[in-house]
Amino acid sequence: MVKLIGGLLLCSFMISAPVYADASISSAPKAAVPSSTVPSKGPKLMSATQLKAFDGKNGHKAYVALNGKVYDVTNIDEWKNGKHYKGMVAGTDLTPYISKSPHGPQIVDQLGLTPVAIYKK
Repeated sequence: MVKLIGGLLLCSFMISAPVYADASISSAPKAAVPSSTVPSKGPKLMSATQLKAFDGKNGHKAYVALNGKVYDVTNIDEWKNGKHYKGMVAGTDLTPYISKSPHGPQIVDQLGLTPVAIYKK
């Protein structure tokens, strides 16, 4: 008899509980997402003044501008501490110099870099 009552209680719970085909859907209230974590719409713009702050020194990230786009080169060994071959430094626009480099602008694709911002002088 106890098993029968327990079984009936379990069945009644299962019938009354909402069932969703998609596990991502829940009846629980959603927590508010801080606006600082919500990505803004459209591409981020970065000026020359802002770019200078990403010089790769003292723990800063190392960014370079190339052909109107800004790339993060922080984790590339050749950009350690924000310095590169022949005096190239992070935090600057390298567009005028890329054609003289041994690798050319295709290095961006070879390294699989994606832009972090659009560069606006």
